[in-house]
Amino acid sequence: DASRQALLEAVRRHLGERVKITGAGAGAHIVLWPGKRISEDAAVAAAAARGVGIYGVGRYFLKRPSRPGLMLGYPRMREGDLREGVRRLAEVL
Repeated sequence: DASRQALLEAVRRHLGERVKITGAGAGAHIVLWPGKRISEDAAVAAAAARGVGIYGVGRYFLKRPSRPGLMLGYPRMREGDLREGVRRLAEVL
C-alpha cells in the first residue's frame, strides 16, 4: 500500500544502512533494528520529544531480545507525515 511504501522509502532515504528493516510485509508495522547499540527507552523518549511516536520491541518479548529494536506503525497516516516522522527519527538514531 502507499503508506507502507512511503514509510519504507523514507527509512531507506534518511536511515539507510544505519538500520535493518523487518516485518515490511507483515501488516501495520515495521521494526527497525539499529546497527549501533542504543537504549530503546531513550530512543522512544527522544523521538517523542520530536513529535514522533515509536515503540521499543523489548516489551513484546518474554525475554529481552539480544538487540534493541523500534516498532513503527503506519496505518491511517498520511504519506507526508510518515516521511517527516522518519526524517525526525533520523535525528535520534
